[in-house]
Amino acid sequence: MKKEQVLKYSLLSASLLVGSAPAINANIPAMASAFDTIPLAMIEMLTTVPSLFLMISVLISSFIAKKIGYKQTASLGLLIVAVSGILPVFVSNFYLILISRAMLGFGIGLFNSLTVALVNSFYQGKDRAKMYGLQSAFEGAGGIFITFIAGQLLKIGWQAPFLAYAIAIPVCIVFIKFIPKVATANDISVDKNVIVKENRFKKDNIMLISFIALLFVAASLYMTMGIKVSTLITTAGYGNASDASLVIILLSLGAITAGTLFSKIIKIFKQLTPIIGLLILALAMFLIGISNSMIITFAGGFLTGFGFKIFMPYLIGRINNSQIKNTPLATSLLLVGFNLGAFISPYSSIFMQNIALSDSLNRLFIVLSGGFICLAVIMLVLNNIFTNKEVNYVSMELADN
Repeated sequence: MKKEQVLKYSLLSASLLVGSAPAINANIPAMASAFDTIPLAMIEMLTTVPSLFLMISVLISSFIAKKIGYKQTASLGLLIVAVSGILPVFVSNFYLILISRAMLGFGIGLFNSLTVALVNSFYQGKDRAKMYGLQSAFEGAGGIFITFIAGQLLKIGWQAPFLAYAIAIPVCIVFIKFIPKVATANDISVDKNVIVKENRFKKDNIMLISFIALLFVAASLYMTMGIKVSTLITTAGYGNASDASLVIILLSLGAITAGTLFSKIIKIFKQLTPIIGLLILALAMFLIGISNSMIITFAGGFLTGFGFKIFMPYLIGRINNSQIKNTPLATSLLLVGFNLGAFISPYSSIFMQNIALSDSLNRLFIVLSGGFICLAVIMLVLNNIFTNKEVNYVSMELADN
């Protein structure tokens, strides 16, 4: 294998773990039975508390990287994931498990935004845009693999699914061995031929804040699907916990498909891409809400992954091709918005059920559908506000693709 290919796949291997936290979503009912004295909302936090600590480590990862380097910081994160991911296999204390899940998120956060910075170091132009899409695809592939293994191990017992995180061990080894050290300053370059007005900097900063807020809300709605679909299926009586794990696998498959096709999708639809992604998410939530069979719920799961993985990479690409001076920090802030939204999703679902005026999970998903439609309208408005008629930053990356 050529050196360039080894570098490419070694870098992408880290993305296999980025979306691994929800892999145990189908384990929630079994753990609720095992820890019957623990409130359900706290047990559900096992799938969301990684997002809170991921948010913290994302914020500090660039500062740590300046001290010890990008590669070393990312490698440390991968090592933490490997240890904390499988720790619940060996302990049965709920609070120790909760701490291990927090450390899992912290580890992911250390390398998550840095993998984007590393892509920006090694790739330019259309190759960089393709790598953004491939990172999303590998996130989906990792989600499929880890979720599938976890779902099969669930047949053994509630602790066995955590063995699926052992994949972090070879990923860590490959990353350390084949990723070269890079400079930690000015990793992202901007086309020097582009003439930018002075007020463009301020406008792009406002755009960043708007995107963070939008992603925060979208993530809280998106993650609600992941933590509630298993309960919906089992209480409705048309499936079991293993079936629910297949929904998460199909979500990851949808994410892979979107990541693989991302550069082609954005070339065709340009700045309509995130709006289409949000509308696909609205359709997915509606299908799950009206579903009374696994076939329809499977379709909803696939569309959920597909829609979100053309929405979020667009925001990352748009920010990384803007005139924001510190794009690594901007990327980290976007990820903070996502993970903060993911963390509060158990509580935002309660808020959404209050809006639905019902405890019905079916009605909750209908309300989620309406929420994504509202976000699509907001995204349309933001596009009209922040479109630069002189430079289309995303299309600039995809020219001649």
